[in-house]
Amino acid sequence: MVQRDCMDSLLIVTHATNDNVHNLGANRLNTSWPSHDLTTFTHIMNNSNKSQAGVSNEQPVYAQVIIVLMYVLIILVAVGGNLLFSYIIVMNPKMRSLTNLFLLNIAISDIVKAVICNPFTFIANLILLYWPYGEFMCQVVTYIQVVAVFLSSFTLVAMSVDRYVAIVKPMRPRLSKRAFVVTMIIIWLLSLSAPLPTAILSKIIVQPSGLGLCLEDFENNHNKYIYSIAIMILQYFAPLAVITVTNSHIGYIVWIKRTPGEAEQDRDRRMAAAKRRLVKMIIIVVSIYAVCWLPLHVITLVGDSNPTIYNNPHMELVWLCAHWLAMSHSCYNPIVYFSLNATFRKSLKHLTTMCRHKQKRLQQRFSLRTNKSDVWDRDTDMYGSVESLQTKSTVGVVHALHRNVSRADSCDEWKSLKKGTKLKGLTNDMYL
Repeated sequence: MVQRDCMDSLLIVTHATNDNVHNLGANRLNTSWPSHDLTTFTHIMNNSNKSQAGVSNEQPVYAQVIIVLMYVLIILVAVGGNLLFSYIIVMNPKMRSLTNLFLLNIAISDIVKAVICNPFTFIANLILLYWPYGEFMCQVVTYIQVVAVFLSSFTLVAMSVDRYVAIVKPMRPRLSKRAFVVTMIIIWLLSLSAPLPTAILSKIIVQPSGLGLCLEDFENNHNKYIYSIAIMILQYFAPLAVITVTNSHIGYIVWIKRTPGEAEQDRDRRMAAAKRRLVKMIIIVVSIYAVCWLPLHVITLVGDSNPTIYNNPHMELVWLCAHWLAMSHSCYNPIVYFSLNATFRKSLKHLTTMCRHKQKRLQQRFSLRTNKSDVWDRDTDMYGSVESLQTKSTVGVVHALHRNVSRADSCDEWKSLKKGTKLKGLTNDMYL
């Protein structure tokens, strides 16, 4: 479902009749596991009596510009914010707690979605209106998009369970490094294996309009529907159920009931406050994930069971907003991290200070080189050519003496004026 969302907006049947649209049911558009969305979007556009199913066709110019800017904004913020967050975690060993490493895994998946999912969707759907990248890229891009979304959801589950054990069962041993590595391997294996049917079924199918579309080629609508439901449960509803249960229990323990074994000392109260801040951040991250993806999943689910909703003239706008909201999920997490976590803010401030100092040093070096170059040019104009002035003292001597030495002065006169000061790199020819 997820991935159908990513690319969904992706391709879009041009000059397709309503009959052709229904035929796409068996060949679900591979626009992310939201690919369902693509089919959804195709239904919407054709039922709106549009000649092309691209967002850019019959929208006012200002609306097209806004849509383009909104998607570009997602890409820039998601890539920049998650790269910055990842850099802070990787470069600062003190920041490599288990929770932060889980968040790093989510940041990686968000970067992948922003770099691969959004641009391909954006270019193919909003600009080209067909899939121009070939069948191999159709399979690869679709597969990677789904992997990235599964990676986010499974990591959120693992992080919530880890926090649950740490807070609700504080006497149990924490997750060891080896156990953490095993957990991450399992997450990646599940994320890589679950979307394999998408890669196998995805292919380029040429429509009567002559456009090649990246589609999931199902034998019939029933198989497509079963597959969509399975993906939606595995990627969204099941993880969300686990996350909701664990975080609800965590919230009860942290805010209402004192953690078992926790004393009333100041140190324990400070630790409890730190736990509450961390849990608050995790709950916000999970809530953003749930809210961002829910509308697109609902549209897909309802549309699969009742395609007549696509006849509604407002469905195009509804779908576009839902798709943008789902894609924008990639850019919210870094904002939450830096807003709610003082340690991340300090690291960001330190990094910014280092960058400013480095920039000042570079400017000073450039300014020094520029000044030396100016001195060189002035001396060259006066004496013709200077092979090298190796020290600042040499430059000072040249300035002090050139007023008294003319081009007609001999080398001996020059030597007497310099009073024994040895100047390297000055030849007799320059004074002739």
